[in-house]
Order: sequence, then structure tokens, then C-alpha cells
Amino acid sequence: MKSYGDFLTMLSSELHRYLMENEDYAKDLPENALVIFQVEGEADFNRWHKETSLRNREKGQQISYVHVGKWRKHSAIQEVSFSNECRGRP
Repeated sequence: MKSYGDFLTMLSSELHRYLMENEDYAKDLPENALVIFQVEGEADFNRWHKETSLRNREKGQQISYVHVGKWRKHSAIQEVSFSNECRGRP
């Protein structure tokens, strides 16, 4: 990852996908909650994300910590293909 922001974007997308596939867990997340990720083995990111999130918290906004204990090391994509074009060469 190039930055914590990129990592956060990926985590947010993956959480959204997870909640779509596991709707029962979505019921545990309060509406308009401030989500703070805590990822196992990522102490620096966890500290950065918590501090940044709390600085931007709305008055009275509920906080939900999302603890990520297992992380797949591979893509969720099942099938992909590429089409390449080389311009200026026959």
C-alpha cells in the first residue's frame, strides 16, 4: 500500500462487501456510526486511523470499532483477462 489512506479505502470496500454477503452482521452496526478499524498486526495504522477518526467525529456520534483478525493475502477477483494494444508497432 502506498499510504494509510489507500489501505483505509481498501478496508472500507472490503467491509462493505463483507456486510453485503453477511447481512446479519450489518444489523450490529448502528446507523451513522463512526467506524474505526483495528487490524491485527497493523499497530501504526490502527493508531493513525483512531486518532484521525476521533478528530473528525461528529458531536454525539456513536463509535463502532471493527476488529479485523484475519486478512486474505490474495485478491477476491475470481476471473480476469487483459487486452493489450501496442501503438506505433505492427
